[in-house]
Amino acid sequence: MKLIKIKGIVIKEVAYSDYDKIITVLSDEIGTITCMAKGAKRTSSAILASSQYLVYSEFILFKGSTFYHVNSASSISMFYHLKIDFDKLSLVFPLTKSIISLTDENVDTTKILKLFLNALYVLENIDKNNILVVNIFRIKFLCLLGYSPHIINCNKCGCNFKEAEEKIYYDYLNNEFMCTECSKSDKKRYIKLPFACLVAIKYIILSDTNKVFSLSLKEDYIKDFDNFGQAFLNYITHGV
Repeated sequence: MKLIKIKGIVIKEVAYSDYDKIITVLSDEIGTITCMAKGAKRTSSAILASSQYLVYSEFILFKGSTFYHVNSASSISMFYHLKIDFDKLSLVFPLTKSIISLTDENVDTTKILKLFLNALYVLENIDKNNILVVNIFRIKFLCLLGYSPHIINCNKCGCNFKEAEEKIYYDYLNNEFMCTECSKSDKKRYIKLPFACLVAIKYIILSDTNKVFSLSLKEDYIKDFDNFGQAFLNYITHGV
């Protein structure tokens, strides 16, 4: 029986029997995996803490016919204060759902894991607008998956976006940015964005995962930024 050592965070847990559970783990090197955690619901279990939602741990696993199996685990970060804040926790649920939906097993998810851990750390410890943090994660997560939008110039006429541009238009059906003139054909399929949001999106695309959460944005732009983040994610999950 070959043992595998990974680091990862539990992003889903489901009861399997009176004492066992199945956990989904976002790992560093082998993607998002499903693991059988035998005895994890027993109060005396050595893996009780590590098999809980949003606990980051080092796992020793072995591969079964259907699942990985948790042989042992040691928790690294519990994110306790985040998990007792229902408002913040309710923002994290959709993020873990997106990770499960868009990542697979047997791929290197080191950068995605680091990004998610950084997002949780910021939500738990730093006084920053929570909606801003969530959308920074959404956008950078999708970029790491290879879905970076083209934001230098209008996708129709090719004109360069400039700060003087009153609004930039995001075509949420084709994941494209348009200038005001090119968007006139069908206003119903576009989201209007201030130029400041475009600058923020460009920063997220180009920044390292360690620096991306240093982004600041005026409160006046947070709603527009959230609209883009949701539309961008919706395009990737439903439009591709």
